[in-house]
Amino acid sequence: MLGQNPHIQQAQLAYDRAVQRIRSMDAAFRSKTGVDYNPTVTLIQFDRILQAILLHMALIDGDFHRLERKLIRRVGGYADLMTWLRVNGVPMTWAQAGKLTVREREVLSQRLPVLLEHTCNDFVRPLALADQADPADFLAQLEGDLGEIAGCMARVDGTSAGEEMSAYVEMLGHLLTDRWKAILAEG
Repeated sequence: MLGQNPHIQQAQLAYDRAVQRIRSMDAAFRSKTGVDYNPTVTLIQFDRILQAILLHMALIDGDFHRLERKLIRRVGGYADLMTWLRVNGVPMTWAQAGKLTVREREVLSQRLPVLLEHTCNDFVRPLALADQADPADFLAQLEGDLGEIAGCMARVDGTSAGEEMSAYVEMLGHLLTDRWKAILAEG
């Protein structure tokens, strides 16, 4: 990692912590449900959600900087959002995402939560069940890691844009936190 951007390094460390947290959920999930938990599936879902949040942040200010693309690609060892988007009818590469018009950015930002609806539901359910069985509060810990990665994303291009962090908070709430609270309320 020598000579690498410190924000990318910090994001990678936070991502590695999140991966370890996801892997550690197995015992809590199993104790609540009696079913084995597959962390690889959850890691694939996590990568898609994380990359969608970061892409939304990058698109919000209209400047998808090369370091932002590099950071997003670095924190996705299990899935690539662009490959998944192509399968779901949105043919695009990371380079193309950086060249979208204002209208195309808006459309993509609006479509991402809709496209991720099923993925988010499937991702949050085991977190909520594990949190019911174990006071570790896995989602809050993951949100901490996501917040650290998002902060790195907001600073990696030399700016610390409040607009980007607001986009992060909005997407996080919609994609994860609100769902988690609803599942916990179901009991």
